[in-house]
Amino acid sequence: MSSASSAVSDERERDSNDERRSRITAFRRGITIARIDTPSFREWEAIWRACDYATFFHSPYWAELWERFTGNRRRSAAERITFSDGRVAIVPLVHEHKLGGLLSRYASSPEATFGGWISKDPLEPEHADRLLDRLLTQLPESLVWRMNPFDPLVLEAGVRRELRCRADSTHAVELNAEPEVLLRNFRNGYRDDIRKAMKRGHISVEPARSLEDWRAYYEVYQRTLERWGHRSDQGYPWELFECMTSLGCPDLTLWLARYDERIVSGELCMYAQRHVVTWHAATLREYLRENVAKVQIYRIIADARQRGYAWFDFNPSAGLPGVLVFKESFNAKALPAPLVYVDSPLKSIIRRVAATVGVPYAALDLQPLSEILANVEQQSESANA
Repeated sequence: MSSASSAVSDERERDSNDERRSRITAFRRGITIARIDTPSFREWEAIWRACDYATFFHSPYWAELWERFTGNRRRSAAERITFSDGRVAIVPLVHEHKLGGLLSRYASSPEATFGGWISKDPLEPEHADRLLDRLLTQLPESLVWRMNPFDPLVLEAGVRRELRCRADSTHAVELNAEPEVLLRNFRNGYRDDIRKAMKRGHISVEPARSLEDWRAYYEVYQRTLERWGHRSDQGYPWELFECMTSLGCPDLTLWLARYDERIVSGELCMYAQRHVVTWHAATLREYLRENVAKVQIYRIIADARQRGYAWFDFNPSAGLPGVLVFKESFNAKALPAPLVYVDSPLKSIIRRVAATVGVPYAALDLQPLSEILANVEQQSESANA
């Protein structure tokens, strides 16, 4: 190419970039939140089912479960956000009543699960900026929010905002191959453990069919709490699981593993359009060496792949190294799932005082979101090296 042609090409590229920047600037100036109101359950559900980055935790069923279970100490406060260009997003929120209202707060999703917005409309970075501003500056009380690593916009919006968050991550298996291929990529002997256990033929894995099945799983959970050194009242009560069975939600499945027909393990999984997450699991101690839990997870992963899901998500590991190794052994990759805290003035004062006297978890170790993302990327690369 001649120097003259090269100069013309460079000039055209600069003109194109200038035009693109001009369009983006004009778009940013024009997009506003036109209306905020409350979605109906049916509308919320329809948008959740149509959103390809939603998780079960963004569903109205998750909010309803905790409202029923807590007797309205947690109540849905979801918002329907309509933008000036007509696009619509749902922001799932739950209001949690604490200490007579003094420390009440919003949770983007109960139990520190993935939150943030969902939409069936294609959103742009400018929509994400407006939604982020709504969550960070316009709610009347404190907020805790675990960011959704499957949302293509939220993390970049947080970096633009220079957010500081508490670092955390989840681990997920990308279901981009047939089950047997996924199995071949398992590590630390898990592949052979699973194959040998399945060959012996003692283990079957299938969904719970009755309330009695759920009760049998709860007994396994109670014994698992003992194995972990916890009292029974330190775990979730039976009433929560009973509430789950009465939700009438087809996207919540309790998988049960039987060894010679006896229920010895279980995995509570929740489904969205492309995402499957395990939220609760328990296995009897004496069946761990039989690799029941490993077979159980593989069967669930295989089922999810065959049904067209894109991700099997193990959920965050609470900083437990053994749990982390277990998940990585399924070739799960680390994905950033940082926590955002917005404290009211009163909450800030109480947090400072509590941190001063050494109350556990009162002090927040916040880092720039950009650093958190870089660290998780490095962690993922190291695990795959």
